[in-house]
Amino acid sequence: MNQFSRLFSCLCVCFFLFTMIGCASDAEKKARHYQKGMEYVAANNDKAAIVEFRNAVQIDSKYAAARYQLGLAYLKTNQGSEAFKELERAASLDPTNMDALIKVAELNFLGKNLKEGRARVTAILDVNKDFPDAYALLAQIELAEGHGVEAEKAIVQAIKLKPEVGRYYIIHGRILSALNQISGAETALKKAIELDPVPNNFKALVAFYMGQKKEKEAEQILLELQAKNPEAPESYIDLGMFYMKKGDVAAAEKNILIALEKKPDSAELYLMLANFYYKTRNFEKAEKAYRDAIGKSAKPDDNKAILANFYYETGKYDLAAQEVTPILTNNAQHPMASLVQAKLLIRDQKNNEALVILDRLVRDVPRWGEASYLKGVVHLNKGETELSYNAVDQALKLAPYDPDARTLMAHHLFLKRDFEAARKEAIMVLQVAPSNFRAAIILGKSFMALGKTDDAVRLFTEMEGQAPDNVEILYNKAVACLAQKDMQKAAAAFEKILTIKSDFTPALVAMSGILIQDKKVDQAIALVRKHLQESPKNLDYYLLLAGILEKYDSSPDEALKLLRQAQEISPDSPRVYSAISVLLVRMGKNEEALKEYKLLVEKNPSDVRGYMALGTLLDQSGDAVGAKAAYEKALTLRPKFAAAANNLAWLIAKSPEPDLGEALRLSLMAKEAFPEDPFIADTLGWIHYKRGSHKLALTQFVMATEKSPELGTLRYHLALALVADGQKDQAKNELNKALASKEKFPEHAEAEKLLKEITL
Repeated sequence: MNQFSRLFSCLCVCFFLFTMIGCASDAEKKARHYQKGMEYVAANNDKAAIVEFRNAVQIDSKYAAARYQLGLAYLKTNQGSEAFKELERAASLDPTNMDALIKVAELNFLGKNLKEGRARVTAILDVNKDFPDAYALLAQIELAEGHGVEAEKAIVQAIKLKPEVGRYYIIHGRILSALNQISGAETALKKAIELDPVPNNFKALVAFYMGQKKEKEAEQILLELQAKNPEAPESYIDLGMFYMKKGDVAAAEKNILIALEKKPDSAELYLMLANFYYKTRNFEKAEKAYRDAIGKSAKPDDNKAILANFYYETGKYDLAAQEVTPILTNNAQHPMASLVQAKLLIRDQKNNEALVILDRLVRDVPRWGEASYLKGVVHLNKGETELSYNAVDQALKLAPYDPDARTLMAHHLFLKRDFEAARKEAIMVLQVAPSNFRAAIILGKSFMALGKTDDAVRLFTEMEGQAPDNVEILYNKAVACLAQKDMQKAAAAFEKILTIKSDFTPALVAMSGILIQDKKVDQAIALVRKHLQESPKNLDYYLLLAGILEKYDSSPDEALKLLRQAQEISPDSPRVYSAISVLLVRMGKNEEALKEYKLLVEKNPSDVRGYMALGTLLDQSGDAVGAKAAYEKALTLRPKFAAAANNLAWLIAKSPEPDLGEALRLSLMAKEAFPEDPFIADTLGWIHYKRGSHKLALTQFVMATEKSPELGTLRYHLALALVADGQKDQAKNELNKALASKEKFPEHAEAEKLLKEITL
């Protein structure tokens, strides 16, 4: 037993010694990692420091000092979420580390979590009432919450505790500026420079002067900063950006070029120069500067993708594709290259493929506003207006000053018939991007919808001066002139449009309408024939000429011939099938045509167009069951046949017990194939209306009436949605326009009845 006891005791001692040696070894290891990390910090090698501090906390997860330094290193490398985690852990492990505590509070503030930021600052001040940084942060929280007086009290306390800190005076200046104490704000900002003459403090004073529209004073401060730092490229860049805002392009270019002389190997500066040339529309110099940036870059693919985006935005789509293809071959997930690829797919109407890419980008780069904006574009193309609205709303949260996203929002508001909001949104865009014609057009159309026709004409006339060959501007000007009953000016504008662009359908429709109204039918026919000859693949022109010949010239046979030609050009368009079947009924040839198509599909059961034609004829004859079967057969043969999908969706929606989910699926399929077709928009709008989604219905009906304003049925449907949405005055306007036409539409009596009901 004694021998066993001695052996056991010996083993215990050995185990104890081994454990102590292991502990000593771990303590030494973590200390070595920590020390090495601090050496890397001193050498400004933050990435290497992160590795060492992480090694230290892996050995000892409660190593507060290492977690604190790791958090600081993450901050320096812009890894905010990781920094927050480490600093929060460091603060919990060492509650006496005031810097860790205040940085956690600051990160909450920067993340706009004001409530948590305030709670943490309050907790710090409960422990240490003389901590000036805590009062400075409290001041910023108070200011962010709109409590200017309380904010000033807090920053005054911070200055009282530590009057030599320049940063506190910057905060004080902002607070005083918010309180409209301009003189005091200027004094505070100048004091900050006196105490700490770093560039950021100069820039704060420049921003203040710019806000006060004191450009000379702002310029003087920037020149002073440049004189103090003559070899610093940044001081020339700051002055260049100032001149750019002023519109002094030559001075801006001069300063950016001097910055490049100071740092000739900087890819970032070449990129800045390229962007400058792009914004000033000097595309040749921009392309060269982008190429120079690629040559100087350590990661050339990033700048190649930016060049590809430049090519896309300047209409060089083949070059854009040529640049992104090798980038995506090397890295299929490359963000900017993927974004350009999505843009190219959208342009090719491959919306589903684009959406797959954009969904990934939104997930992987969640704060990229442009990806959300493009999602909005894709969803709008697909007829998914609510999803589009949500996407652009998210884009504006991420990039509130992005003119493209804000223009799309203005478009949505216009479609929702919120004309005042659309007007305000468009004005905001034009303040940032004065040359944004899309926003200006929405503004003009909003003026018209609000009854401010004179303002609309004035705006479109000014825009015509800036872009005399822009047919959309000219068209909207002409429409505004029509609203003023100035037929001469309207006709002149329509004629100018057709001289510039012979196949601009709305102008030819309007011009032929003016001629017919003046009883000049022969001239209208001659005009449409002329432009059809110039644009022989324009489907709308065939439909327009056929309609005029049948209604006003008693030439139904020629009209039918034209519609058959149109069918050859666009075999998937539902409008052509509908027009042919309506004409055959009017000509008394419905039964004859039905027999012909029944025999055709019997002999050739795989003839998709035969089933489509049969379906439209059966539909016109009132045989909804037979029409539905024909459309279903066409879709069995060709599952994405837009014409059949649209017409079947309409039949389902009009049936007594409709499957509106299936109708919506079919209608969205058609919408994706023909996003601009007014009949497809009308079908989708009707389905939304039947589902009780009146706002969504409005957007589609507005699109339909804009494309075919002469069709009473479309305006009647729009009026129904407006009434359901509580907009009775606007509904009256639409009904009056629909009923003003001399031609009766199928729902004419219902429209008259509705107008009486909402007028009572």
